Amino acid sequence: MAKATKSNLFDRAKKGATVKSAKEKDKKVRLEVDAELNFYDKVEALEKLQDNMKRDKAKADVLSDELKDITKEKWCKYYQKLSKNPGSVFFEEVKKNGDTAQLMFVPSDKYISVNEERADELVEQYGEEIIERKDSFAFDSEMVEKYGEILSELIEACEDIPEDDKYRIIKATTSFAIAKGTIDRIKDFGNIESVVEAIKPVFSLKNVEVSKINS
Repeated sequence: MAKATKSNLFDRAKKGATVKSAKEKDKKVRLEVDAELNFYDKVEALEKLQDNMKRDKAKADVLSDELKDITKEKWCKYYQKLSKNPGSVFFEEVKKNGDTAQLMFVPSDKYISVNEERADELVEQYGEEIIERKDSFAFDSEMVEKYGEILSELIEACEDIPEDDKYRIIKATTSFAIAKGTIDRIKDFGNIESVVEAIKPVFSLKNVEVSKINS
């Protein structure tokens, strides 16, 4: 067994570690503002504007979702017709008088998060290429505390560690995600609309504007 008195890398690291102290709740100083600066009125006006912004944002989010649904359906059909990713597309409606409403529909190579169960379902339906699996490894803290001295000596085949514990020293975690580049290969997996609904790429709307001929 390794000598207990011998310093190891983990002990040294702990000695040099910065200790995080709990922060006390800040007690803020309160300073008075002169009345002639109209501070009260400005704060009151700002409060109302911020409340309006919250209300308007909620309405904007609803309209944005509705417009995404409309444009996503047409974008998918155009993708199907084109047989390749059309990328960002402008959608517009032109009134008889020439007034035009338009926005740019922007697809991205980002997707909804998936767990292992959902990943398995997508692989079963569309094949292994649609899912990207990432494995990451980390030391088990309990095992490092238990065998830190031995590990610091870098003995890979150490007989002092029981066989069962050797497999516990390193922990592995696995995450799943829609494979990068899938947005460009949706047609390879089947019907565009069905695949888009399954993997849910992130879409955004930009350059939302209305131009009026007489304005």
